[in-house]
Amino acid sequence: MEYILEKPIWTEVDFDKMNWHDVTIYEMAMTGDLELDIDYIFKSNEPAVKGFRFTFWIAPCTFVFKQIRELRFDMDVVRSDGFQIDYIERSGHNWTIITRNGDISFISDGFEMFVRQQPTLQYQKLIGIERGGYTLERVTDQPNQYLQTEGYIEKRKKDAELFGYAQKRKQKKLDMEALEERRLNGEIDTTEFLRLKKELLMAIDGYGYWLKGTMFEDA
Repeated sequence: MEYILEKPIWTEVDFDKMNWHDVTIYEMAMTGDLELDIDYIFKSNEPAVKGFRFTFWIAPCTFVFKQIRELRFDMDVVRSDGFQIDYIERSGHNWTIITRNGDISFISDGFEMFVRQQPTLQYQKLIGIERGGYTLERVTDQPNQYLQTEGYIEKRKKDAELFGYAQKRKQKKLDMEALEERRLNGEIDTTEFLRLKKELLMAIDGYGYWLKGTMFEDA
């Protein structure tokens, strides 16, 4: 499974078709430009099972606002492991990055976003350790040897397997709700109801055993 990236560098021309909600900022620098190291969410994938969690195509990017002026911060204390953008407002050359920790406002002629690596499928809205650390390099071909390691490949396989278990457990829970509804409507006798309920509970508990202590435990 692979995400086809439209282009490696995005600019203010693309602003109206870009979405910044839940994008994580890891690092920031002011060098005449405002530089941000972010995990950009290129696509959110609808779950195959109703009510289950989304998956996401995400890439580490360097987000650069060019030649900023009148920079203002109105923010709370920022955690060392990053903070999230809510949305970005634009009015001419005036920009405001609204985050969960407050606002960053400034004047800039525009931005460039450098997609440093190809997007990867993620089960949460950030990449984590596999992004290869933090950097503000303006590149579109950042090497990441970790993605080629046996440990990473095995982890991806295991995560996909556990995601499948969590998805199946969610479906069994939905089946249980439907069974309870049938019982309330008098569409099934007690013996058959109890038999099916026992089977569903066993399946739910079985998947739960494998998911315990993983990122999917509460999915």
